[in-house]
Amino acid sequence: MKDLVHDFVAKSGKQQLFAEKVVMQNWPEYVGEMCAKQTECVSVKNGLLKVKVPNAALRFELAGRKSMIIERINADYAIPVIKDIIFC
Repeated sequence: MKDLVHDFVAKSGKQQLFAEKVVMQNWPEYVGEMCAKQTECVSVKNGLLKVKVPNAALRFELAGRKSMIIERINADYAIPVIKDIIFC
């Protein structure tokens, strides 16, 4: 079933859109459960991930690790899905 979905997505040209949706669902895997509980993925559009972080200290910490998080996300995909992250 998984192969069928990937084949369909590849043929339809919606790989980027599908990958962006999966990134939002897998956010806890990229930042850990503790951070994921305190953050909320708002949207992903054209490689820009917007994440709501109410805690200023956590926002600062995540901003410092932004490049590492982007690398971790993009390592799961054949194409670069996330180009930048905005913590707001």
